[in-house]
Amino acid sequence: MKKNKQDPKEGKETKKNSYLVDQLQAILIKALKLTDYIVIDDRVNVEFNQQKNDFGDYWSNIALQLAKKYQKNPNQIAQEIVAKIGKKELIEKITILGPGFINFTIKVNAFYPILQEVLTAKTDYAKISPRKITYNVEFVSANPTGLLHLGHARNAAIGSTLANILEHRGFSVVREYYINDAGNQINILTNSVFVRYQNLCGWNLALPEDSYRGAEIIDAALAFKEQYQNKFYQKKLDDKTHKIFAQFGIAYMLQQIKTDLANFGVEMDIWFSEKSVYDTGAIKKVLARLKENGNSYQTDGATWLRSTKFGDDKDRVIVKSDGSYTYMLPDLAYHDIKYHRSNWLINVWGADHSGYIARIKSGMAALNDDPKTLIIVPTQLVRLVKNGVEQKMSKRAGTSITMKELLAVVGKDVLRYYMISRASESHLDIDLETATKKNQDNPVFYLQYAHARINQIFSQAKNFKITEKIDLLTHKKEKELLILIDEYLFVLNRIVTTLQPHLLANYLQRLAKTFHSYYNECKIINVDNQELTQQRLMLVLTIKYLLFNGLKLIGVSAPDKM
Repeated sequence: MKKNKQDPKEGKETKKNSYLVDQLQAILIKALKLTDYIVIDDRVNVEFNQQKNDFGDYWSNIALQLAKKYQKNPNQIAQEIVAKIGKKELIEKITILGPGFINFTIKVNAFYPILQEVLTAKTDYAKISPRKITYNVEFVSANPTGLLHLGHARNAAIGSTLANILEHRGFSVVREYYINDAGNQINILTNSVFVRYQNLCGWNLALPEDSYRGAEIIDAALAFKEQYQNKFYQKKLDDKTHKIFAQFGIAYMLQQIKTDLANFGVEMDIWFSEKSVYDTGAIKKVLARLKENGNSYQTDGATWLRSTKFGDDKDRVIVKSDGSYTYMLPDLAYHDIKYHRSNWLINVWGADHSGYIARIKSGMAALNDDPKTLIIVPTQLVRLVKNGVEQKMSKRAGTSITMKELLAVVGKDVLRYYMISRASESHLDIDLETATKKNQDNPVFYLQYAHARINQIFSQAKNFKITEKIDLLTHKKEKELLILIDEYLFVLNRIVTTLQPHLLANYLQRLAKTFHSYYNECKIINVDNQELTQQRLMLVLTIKYLLFNGLKLIGVSAPDKM
């Protein structure tokens, strides 16, 4: 039976904002109900002040929103709202700035419960109990005809990070890889491995023009020869032999892909075979459903999908006049299978798939599967740059730069971080010179060093214990850090709704930068002031856990020493 499609943005289990944002929103909502202004609670927004100015710690533009609706001066509305806010323990000061922005300055001790919660939960902070919503995240899904390359690495990092965060926030997650093990690309793979095998046995057989020519094809042929010796030397590639070479080639390439993904910190829950939708009759069932509900028709011997009925720019052929299937039909059967075992489908696709989105969604609608449950996360191209010059070719494979090669050069941590460091729909350049540095110019080193530095501080700290208050944390940097700590939960929730993991990378950089600056300006351990020392240690230990947790979610290690 189809699961109910609950919107995660409406799930009651999700805390939408942060500890202090939630409280400030509640204060504003209560004040608004004492005025003549009517506003939906969800529209009452409170934002973090990230400008590092003296205009307060949090702000709201609710007065500006209401000004448009009520045709009144926003500053006057802001004053009316603020007048209805009584004395609050957490608020130190409220100011109205500019055209009507309401700014809140928060008392330092109001942040104490957040620190206490992080230090209690430790690596489980922001992790919530499982909920009855399942996400299917399909990513990478490269053809098993060669090694994973630079673009696949970006999809792998984005998809696995999204899966980690969704799981951390209580959703059930299925990580899935769609194996394109049917179709002409498998015939090309088979022919390519067959010819390379014959070459290794001594037969000077030429590669067909339409062949895969990477070094991994030779490696596959070598492995085949090691297993079968000369058994197939100078044999014809008949149906039986073709099947043997095809199965071996697919299995060999899949093992290479699985090994590369494992070395990249990526594990799949399901490896779904395209061939299985043929073997299990799933395609025939889809065709029968489309015929039954009138969303397919016959013309000139071909079967067409009425995709224009569901928003596509033209109807699509799904069965050719010769009886063969177009690529769309098995893909549609696959999405139907995923749809009936998940609440939400996320496909991490390269930008070259953008024209395919409307087609697959129209096909889902034609099957009476809700296309709104399919969310596409588009990824743009990645360029590798060295000394200002783009690196285009792999010396070994003769094609694109492989994930395996890049992992050997920069390592898993650096590669995973870089691949999610920008919005998925933005082009990404990786500067090899910067990526291999062991100093603060390398953003990954900078992050990891913040964690290691805090660990070093605690190696010198004696008799640390959690304090009962943090009233001595009055330095400007300490306030900035407290606000950043409160923002962590907000960032994770934003990623759940926007599916943009670069927000976590950006947040961790801001947290590390502020901490490093704080470390340089303030003495954490002060033997002459034990009370201040304990409060500062409590602050930096909280930061250590957030750095560790955040890095873990993006698949990057948090070393204790560097």
